[in-house]
Amino acid sequence: MRISIKRTFGLSLLLAAGLALSGCAWEGSPLNFLKEKKGLELVVLHTNDTHSHVAGIDKRGNAAFNVEKSIGGLGRIASAVKTIKAEKDNVIFVDAGDQFQGTLFFSVNKSPMLAEINDYMPWDAMTLGNHEFDDGCLTLAKFLERSKVPALAANLAPEKGCPVLKADYAPHLIKDIRGEKVGIVGIANDEVVTLASACEHTKFTPIVDTVKREVAELEAQGVKHIVLVTHIGLPADRELARAVDGVDIIVGGHTHSYIGEGEGAEGPYPIVEKSPNGQPVLVVTAKRAAQYLGELNVTFDKNGVPASWKGAPVEMKNDVPVDPEVSAVIDRYSKTLDEFRSTVIGENSVDMADGMDLCRDVECLSGLLTSDAMLEAARPLGASIALANGGSIRAGLPKGKITRGDILTIHPFGNAFVLREYTGEQIYEALEHCVAEEGARGPRLLQPAGLRYAIDGTKPVGSRIVKAEVIDAKGNAAPLDLKARYIVALSDYISGGGDGFSMLGEGKVVPSADSLVADVLDGYIRSHTPVKAPEGGRILRVK
Repeated sequence: MRISIKRTFGLSLLLAAGLALSGCAWEGSPLNFLKEKKGLELVVLHTNDTHSHVAGIDKRGNAAFNVEKSIGGLGRIASAVKTIKAEKDNVIFVDAGDQFQGTLFFSVNKSPMLAEINDYMPWDAMTLGNHEFDDGCLTLAKFLERSKVPALAANLAPEKGCPVLKADYAPHLIKDIRGEKVGIVGIANDEVVTLASACEHTKFTPIVDTVKREVAELEAQGVKHIVLVTHIGLPADRELARAVDGVDIIVGGHTHSYIGEGEGAEGPYPIVEKSPNGQPVLVVTAKRAAQYLGELNVTFDKNGVPASWKGAPVEMKNDVPVDPEVSAVIDRYSKTLDEFRSTVIGENSVDMADGMDLCRDVECLSGLLTSDAMLEAARPLGASIALANGGSIRAGLPKGKITRGDILTIHPFGNAFVLREYTGEQIYEALEHCVAEEGARGPRLLQPAGLRYAIDGTKPVGSRIVKAEVIDAKGNAAPLDLKARYIVALSDYISGGGDGFSMLGEGKVVPSADSLVADVLDGYIRSHTPVKAPEGGRILRVK
């Protein structure tokens, strides 16, 4: 089966010929670059934020455990890429990070599973996302030693004492494509000390300065075509494209952005920015969870400047063949999950918005149930509020039977349940921080219990919370008192200042049982099955 995108190019050439007769052309059209000798034709295939969705996703967007009824997955991606590479000699395939974390596959089997799967994946290079640091720098160093996929991280500058210091990674690599040099530069996520569990000796060089250095070094070696593979998010990728000369293509990850056609698209594919010298920079990304394979076809002029381009994110639907070698490894690891998937703890028939992406946008079933569970466990200890950050929730609660495996898929990080005492002002600062990202959305969004808040995303950062109220056990509401003190149930991740919640790192410790958030939710569902719809209206968007 051909996965390569060829639907529109023939039509474009016919249209270009017609316009040539009338003397017309448009920027980026085939006519413009056909006027002079064409340079390199390059196909860039890409993935990002696969998050251990090795067998793909189901119809609700949750992780699948076998490929028979799923879409996406590394087996389909491997098959599609190997097919394209067998047909063409001008292909590079890169991954923009966050292979780690996000499914029961990873929670149980960890990074050795991914390293083994990578033996059969045709990636030419990958960069490091924040979740590659979730289990610490020593684990990452061992993964890099085991994985056969070249890891690139030009901005990573670990100090003495960091296990990654001597790890197997490089700033860039150079590929020979049809006699032309193509430079691939990796830019790792540089917030891993606060977003993950990187050691304090994990340091980074400034990204813009790093890219300028890499471009200069590659150009000195005669490289005219440069591809960045980054894990800094789409808005940051676009800023970077406008800040540095010499970069032709940026393949990004981190924000799980979908670009292309259809609902929810954050822009066209590719997004075209202009570098300081006015040359086009093509920015692409391919959502998350191994659902899409991005395919960008670029023709350069003789000077190595992109002259024409086409492409799209291609959904790896159920009819896409599965690579047998990758599938065999996945099937073997799937058997390690049987015990978790067979332990039923409750039942769910609630029809409510849910899932990893939704929990970063609106109130969601898994988020509200998690905060409700924490607050119920903590009220006897004096708590009046519970907070769960959207980024900690990695899947939606399935309909029907709920298993222990489902809980560990929703909460795979092993975060502990803790109590802290804060002032109302600190809680208000946390609410402002949770909506400070673009569009007042993102993984920092707090899913609350005992609290509701209203957001005006059109206001400047720092003044987007227009109302915050505390809800007592009887349902009575009162404004959040900035001078009062409140005991809050939350995870040790954000109570330790993770995800930039520095204000939550200042709370007074309140003694509590030593439990995991996943275990608290597990117990709550067992005692409240069948699950009932939680009370909504906790996160309100006025604009």
